[in-house]
Amino acid sequence: MKSLSRASRAPILAVFALAALFFASCVSTEPRSADDAGREGTGPLSGQFSREEQALNGAKAAGGIDSAGLDYEALLRRAEESLEFNRFSEGIRYYVAAMARAYKAGDQAALDSISDTINEIAGRLSIEPHESWIAGDGTQVVADIRAAAKGQGPMPAVYLYESYGSAKAPVRDAAIRFAAQQNGATISPAVSTDSKGLANASISAVARLDEPLVVRAYPVFSAEGFSFALNDIFRDFSYAPPPRIALVAGIERTSLGTRDAAGSLDGVATALKAYGFESVPYNGMLAPERFMAAYGGERASINALAGGASPGYFALLLVEVGAPSQMQYQGKVYNIYLADSAFTLRILRPDGSLVYAEARQGLRGQGGSERAAIDDALVKAREALSAALGESGSKIRAALAD
Repeated sequence: MKSLSRASRAPILAVFALAALFFASCVSTEPRSADDAGREGTGPLSGQFSREEQALNGAKAAGGIDSAGLDYEALLRRAEESLEFNRFSEGIRYYVAAMARAYKAGDQAALDSISDTINEIAGRLSIEPHESWIAGDGTQVVADIRAAAKGQGPMPAVYLYESYGSAKAPVRDAAIRFAAQQNGATISPAVSTDSKGLANASISAVARLDEPLVVRAYPVFSAEGFSFALNDIFRDFSYAPPPRIALVAGIERTSLGTRDAAGSLDGVATALKAYGFESVPYNGMLAPERFMAAYGGERASINALAGGASPGYFALLLVEVGAPSQMQYQGKVYNIYLADSAFTLRILRPDGSLVYAEARQGLRGQGGSERAAIDDALVKAREALSAALGESGSKIRAALAD
């Protein structure tokens, strides 16, 4: 076999593997057979053979080449001709087909030479984000992970270009691999670029909504059961969870009137700190009507509570104490007053959706006067609230991850 003249060796950008590994590993959970696993890591083409590769080739999601019956030299000529006529993806696929032949023949020199050639050619490529990811100041935005998990908001999308000095041209029919680099997600694993060089993926599920998600896009060229991944030419897309900042607000309603639940909220803030929250108290006089509207999930009222802040969550506490009653036993009235309290803590998102709720009823206080009974009932509510938040750690963490 004749090898190409070698350029100065650059770090090999390729992970030469079966296309199934690149196109399916993002979402596939099928175990590999012992026979497949035994081939992994053999020679320079680190990867594995797979029956699924044939199905992917048959789909021709990113174009294809007719390499049947061509020998090694013919494949190299086809590659050079395709590149001369600006058929970039086709040219690289012919090189990959030639590399497959070199691998089967055990020709290491040819493998290295083609690898160097592809890497040199790939230096002309650039991958850029779609306009939906560009902010007004020209920077790339960070998207909302919760919206992405619902299939909303900007989805990963890139343009692939080949540069010619001061000009550039879109590269069509190139497979762009989309893979989660941080967190986990179900994503379209590989999408072919169109005539504008555009490829866009879809996210249908995210593993954890309380951790950042980073999706990476990079080109992969495949032929004859092998792939060449240009994984140093990439674009990352970031999705951020809501900030772990909780605005804490609440009221206590008793027969003596309504007031801010300042004493109870101290316990809420302390408990939330254990779950990684920074708590911000509501700033200002808390109008009961506005609070109850926010407590019920009304978005406008929730935003009004936030004021100029941008919390990721709202911890809203409602404590209620019933009218005290004087204790009676066997017809005798005692100078002891009883009052029952209840609390409900609701953790909401800025859109009004409920993250978590904790509630207790029948918390009895007593004292020598109506005021003393109410105060004791409030103490019982605070104690029960602190205990409940301490016991519900796993539930709260699970709710934040959903």
